[in-house]
Amino acid sequence: MILTSYFIVGLLFSAVPPLHDDAQLLYSTQLKFAENGDPIVTVGLMDEQDSATISAAAGFKIHLAGPAGGVIETGPESVLVGRVRNTTPATTRWRVILDAFPGGSLSEVQEGRLRWKQRKVDYEVHEIGGFLGFPKKPLDNRKVLLLDKGHFHDSAAAKVRAEELRSRFGLNAPIKVMAEPLTRPHGRIEVRERSTGMIVSQLEMLAISALDGGPITVHNVEFAKGYAKHGFEDRRYHGDIILAVDKTGKLAVVNRLSAELLLQGVVPSEIFSTAPAASLRAQAITARGELFAPIGLRNRSDPYVTCSTQLCQVYGGITKERESTNRAVQETRGKVIFGADGRLVKSVYHSNSGGFTENNEHVWGTRKDDALRGKPDAPPNTPLPWPQGQVPTERQLRDFLQTRPPSYSAVGRGARALYRWTREYDRAELNRLVNKKKRIGPVRRIEVVERGISGRVRKVRFIGRKKSLEVRWELSVRRLLANLRSGLFVVDRTSTGWRFVGGGFGHGVGMSQYGAMRMAERGSTEEEILSHYYTGSRVVTIY
Repeated sequence: MILTSYFIVGLLFSAVPPLHDDAQLLYSTQLKFAENGDPIVTVGLMDEQDSATISAAAGFKIHLAGPAGGVIETGPESVLVGRVRNTTPATTRWRVILDAFPGGSLSEVQEGRLRWKQRKVDYEVHEIGGFLGFPKKPLDNRKVLLLDKGHFHDSAAAKVRAEELRSRFGLNAPIKVMAEPLTRPHGRIEVRERSTGMIVSQLEMLAISALDGGPITVHNVEFAKGYAKHGFEDRRYHGDIILAVDKTGKLAVVNRLSAELLLQGVVPSEIFSTAPAASLRAQAITARGELFAPIGLRNRSDPYVTCSTQLCQVYGGITKERESTNRAVQETRGKVIFGADGRLVKSVYHSNSGGFTENNEHVWGTRKDDALRGKPDAPPNTPLPWPQGQVPTERQLRDFLQTRPPSYSAVGRGARALYRWTREYDRAELNRLVNKKKRIGPVRRIEVVERGISGRVRKVRFIGRKKSLEVRWELSVRRLLANLRSGLFVVDRTSTGWRFVGGGFGHGVGMSQYGAMRMAERGSTEEEILSHYYTGSRVVTIY
């Protein structure tokens, strides 16, 4: 059934299956593939919206699902305004993750079960993720979780329980919590064509494509929420736009398209489009791995498999695409990084290493990943700033930060200001930041209690006039200090406050983007760049 807007002005069309196949697929980790073999993915552009506006020069196809089926077409220069009606939010409970293991690691799971049994903590085993069946090599995204048997209605209560368990057993690594979806949201999606007044309504979701297969503009897309560059802008996207009910019962705007077209909007949002070609190809390969690795593990309560923010990877759509980065994506089609253990590498990356990358477990408290080992970010045979495999002393770290030793990350446009930096806080500012977390009174002393292999902080103690505050993990320290550039720093008291002398920008795990650019300038291939930053890794084509 194809109806044009000429016949349906002012009418209301409804398809009312209880939960149709397309809506089920929004929550599925099973990937569909395009005719050329590219996997099709869904990315959340916006959540918790009261309404959303989209437009297309050629007009739209609105795809109805379920028994009604068919397509409704609109005229040129169409503008659709979407809303939700009669919604019910998803229900979720919060669980405490006692331990987590890669899928199939039976002996490790058994050891974990015995460990928590001896601690007399009741648990249950839960598996999330699954296999992604790519044509040339399947990916095993399974993760086995040992969950505390208790469950909570909100994350705050679950975090209290997690901290109580961590403290009781003297654990250094954090115990994390997760949202466990119980029921999906329900409701009706309604779109109104602005010029004709036509209304189309359907339960759960509506899939909308441009009549000519071209781009769709989504208006007032919010970006960089929580950051200084936060704002709104109109953005154009390949593929379909899906309007769905999100977990809060409001409107989610989702983009459904091929993974390769998605990456064309990711890579220029993450690295300079003018960077050397080999570094752009390295970025494309890491971004592809970061797209597929969390499928089924992250966004489990959402009607999409990945998001478009810094929580996943920044995705700007066609608006952000550049010829150089498009070429890098196309030249590396289907390529990802596998580790020596045969599993997809979690190919995390950061802006600038400051001269030394970090072990993943020292930054996030996660299980040791043999591919994510801290090392000097420098050419071979460069003198080591401290003995291999050792945590630097305070003196060694100060010498390292107060000089500019050779490093891939020290050279290039903008690298100088990130490779070494100083940030000063007056007494009032630092007292305000710390006491916002916990009322300890004026800060008298700052002590770095633990560091990682690169010198990045793992635990910092702020000693106040009344009490003290210990902050664990690099990102928590940086956030406490109003987004300090990195956890690679030393700190001194001054006559007016505190001085932090540091290096690098970002968490320091995996690939340094500035380092990759410098390696490419020196003639390294993308494979050589990736093998430097991801120990024992190799590039594999999966489709």
